[in-house]
Amino acid sequence: MFSVQHYNSEQIYSILSSIFGFRSFRPHQEEIVQAILKGRDVFAVMPTGGGKSLCYQLPARLMQGVCVVVSPLISLMKDQVDAARINGLSAATLNSTISAEEKNAIGVALRQNRLDLLYISPERFNSEYFISRLKTLRISFFAVDEAHCISEWGHDFRPDYLGLSKIVHEFPSIPVTAFTATATPRVTDDIVMRLCLRNPHLTRASFNRPNLFYRVMMKQELDVQLRSFLAGHNGESGIIYRNSRKKVEATAEMLQAYGISAKPYHAGMSDVDRHAAQEAFSRDECSIIVATIAFGMGIDKSNVRFVIHADLPKNIEGYYQETGRAGRDGEPAECLLFFGRQDIAQQLRFVDEIETEHARNIAKEQLRQMVRFAEQNNCRRVALLKYFGETFSAQNCNSCDICVDSQKLEEATIPAQKILSAIYRTKESFGAIHLADILVGANTEKIRQFGHDRLPTYGVGKDKPKNYWRAVIDALIAQKIVVIEDPLRPILKLTEEALLILRSQKKFLMRKPPEHISVENKINRILNTKIPSYEVKPFSELLFAKLRELRTELARAENVPPYIVFSDRTLHEIARYFPRNAEAFQQIHGVGRNKYASYGQQFLEVINKFCEQNPDEVKSWQHQQPFEQNCETSSQSSQSSQLSRSSQSVLSPPTIQSASFLETYRLFQQGKTIDEIVTERQLTRGTIISHLEKLGESGAELSVDLFFVPERLAQIKEWFRASGETLFLKPAVEASGGKLDFEEARLARIFLRKSSLVNQE
Repeated sequence: MFSVQHYNSEQIYSILSSIFGFRSFRPHQEEIVQAILKGRDVFAVMPTGGGKSLCYQLPARLMQGVCVVVSPLISLMKDQVDAARINGLSAATLNSTISAEEKNAIGVALRQNRLDLLYISPERFNSEYFISRLKTLRISFFAVDEAHCISEWGHDFRPDYLGLSKIVHEFPSIPVTAFTATATPRVTDDIVMRLCLRNPHLTRASFNRPNLFYRVMMKQELDVQLRSFLAGHNGESGIIYRNSRKKVEATAEMLQAYGISAKPYHAGMSDVDRHAAQEAFSRDECSIIVATIAFGMGIDKSNVRFVIHADLPKNIEGYYQETGRAGRDGEPAECLLFFGRQDIAQQLRFVDEIETEHARNIAKEQLRQMVRFAEQNNCRRVALLKYFGETFSAQNCNSCDICVDSQKLEEATIPAQKILSAIYRTKESFGAIHLADILVGANTEKIRQFGHDRLPTYGVGKDKPKNYWRAVIDALIAQKIVVIEDPLRPILKLTEEALLILRSQKKFLMRKPPEHISVENKINRILNTKIPSYEVKPFSELLFAKLRELRTELARAENVPPYIVFSDRTLHEIARYFPRNAEAFQQIHGVGRNKYASYGQQFLEVINKFCEQNPDEVKSWQHQQPFEQNCETSSQSSQSSQLSRSSQSVLSPPTIQSASFLETYRLFQQGKTIDEIVTERQLTRGTIISHLEKLGESGAELSVDLFFVPERLAQIKEWFRASGETLFLKPAVEASGGKLDFEEARLARIFLRKSSLVNQE
C-alpha cells in the first residue's frame, strides 16, 4: 500500500546537487518532482533535453520502494541504467540480454528493497507472471517513458504499449507517471485516457529548444550538399536520416569513400550489426550514423551536434522528435532538412501501404502538415511551436534560416507577373515544376502534350535559370499570393492579391533569389553564415581536447559511452574555468558527489598538468574564471579564499560559473522581485531561490531590502536560534509554529549566513 511521505526542500536540493551535480532545476522539473513525492499521478510533456529522467530518478532516490520504469528499447534502458549507476543511483534492467545469474541478483536486490530504479519493457509488463511478481514488491511509483507510443494519434504508436492501461487496475494504490517529448493536445488527452491517470498533475513544458538552429534547403545535388555541410563539422557527432534502407546504404558508402567516419543503421541489418553501429556511434568511435527512423528512441547520446533529414519526414511530430536528438546537453546544434517535392511521392507510396483507411487518412494529413512546414517562408520556430499549440511571441527567433537571412528585399514585380500570367493561362491546373519549365522554354513531353509551347508566356523567362523561377514561385507561395489547396497535389491557385499584382496595382517584394553559382559554393556560402544566437561560449580548445581523450579512456575502461562519464557541456565548462582543486571542480555543472569520487582526481591531474605545461594558455583564459581558487594550488586555496571574500567591494560580481545565475543576478541588481524574474525568465520560484543561494555563497552583494523588512528578518533569526543555533531549515520552520515556510526560510538563510553565525549579534 502506498503511503505519502513528507520531504522538505533541503532533502530535495541535497539530492539534486550530490547525485546529479546540478545546483538548480530546469523549468517544470521541481513542480513535477514535488507532485510525485506527494503521491500524485503525473503526465509531463517536456522536450528532448528538458530533463525528463531526473523528474522520476530524483524522487526514486528519496522514496521507499522501487520505481518501475517502462522504456521501449533495450539499448535505451542500458544507457539509462549506466548513467544512473554512475551518478550513484541503484538501478537495474530486466531484459532478454541479461543472464540467469544477473536476473537472480536483481531479484534479491528487489526483495531486499535495495533498488531505486527497475527498467522494463512494455512486453515484459504484459506478462501475467511478471505482474504477479511485481505485486510482491514495494513499489514507489510507475514511470512510463516515451508515453506517446500508447496513442494511435502519436507519431510512433506501438501496440505493446496498450497493455500499460492495466497498471492502474492491477496496482490501484500506486502512483503512475508518464513522460514524452512530443504530444499535441489531442495526443495528450488520448494518453491520459488510455493510462487511466487519476486527476494527474499535468505539465506541458515549452517545446522551444533555443539551442537548436533550424534550416530547410532545397534538395539539388544531395551528395555534394551533405559533404559541404560535413566539411564544416569535422569530428562532430551527427545523425543523417534517410527514408529507405537502400538510401541509407548508398549515403553511408558515399561518405566512407570520402574518408568520413560513417556507419549505416536500418531494420534490414542483423541485430549484431545494428548494435555494433549504435555502440560505435555512442562511444564516439564513428562520427556519423546514417539511418532510417529505426534509429530512434534508443538514442540517449547528449553530444549530437547536428541532425540532417536528407528526405522529407512523414510528419512534424517525428521530425521534432528526431531533431530533438541534437543538442541534448544544451549546447548549440543544427537541424537541417533537405526538401524536394519528389520526396512527397515516395512518402505517399508509404502511406498507400497502410492497411486501414482511417490510419491512411491520419498519415496523409500529417504529411500535408509536414509539406507546409518545409515550403513555408516564415520563421521555422514559430511554425513548429504552433503545431504543438504554443505561441512564440518574438518577432525574430534569430535561430532559423528564415530569421537570420539578412539579405534585403528587392522588387520582383515583373518576374511575378510572368509567373502569375502562366498560372492564369494554364487555367490554374499545374504545379511549380511545370510552370518553371514554361517560363524557361523547356521542351518537355508535358508541355507539348498540353500545347503550352504556344502560350504567350512560353520562354519569356529563358534569360534566367530554372532555379530562379522556382525561388520566385516559392516566395509567391510563402506570401500567400498564390496558394496550394492540397500540399499533396501541388496545383497553384491565384488569390485576389495575385490579381492586383497582375494589374500592376501592387508591387511584389522578395528576398534576393539565389545566384547561378555551383551547388557546392552556394551551400558553403549558406552554411558558413554565422548563426547569431546561442553561440558556444568560448573555451580552451587545447584543454578540451585533452579532457575528451581522458573521457574516452575512462568510458572504455567502464564499458559505457563517453557522454555518460561527462557531457560536452561539462567539459566545455572545465575548459573555460580551469578548476584545479576539489572544491572548484565540484562547482562545475554535472559534477555530482559520485562522479567526483569516480573521476575527479583523474581530471584534476590532467587539468593541473595542462596548466603547468601551458602557462600562456592559462593566462589567456584568466578573465573567464569564476572560481576564487581555480589558479591556485590546493595548499593556497583556503587563505586566498578568505582574503578574496574580505576584500570584496559592495558591487563585486558573483564568482560563479553559470550564465543563468549571472542573468538572475543582473535582474536583481535592477531591483526586480522574485515574481518578476520568474515571469521574465520562465523559471520556477524554487530555481530562482537556488540561484540566490548560490549568489550569496559566491560573495555577490544582494539587497536584503528587496526581500525583508528588518523586523521580519530579526524574527526569523530568532527562530533559527531557537532551533539550536543552526542554519538547518526544518528546525527553524518547526520553531516558528507555522509562521515560517521553507521558501522564506531559505531566503532568510542567505542573509543570515552573510552576517555570520546565527548566534552572533
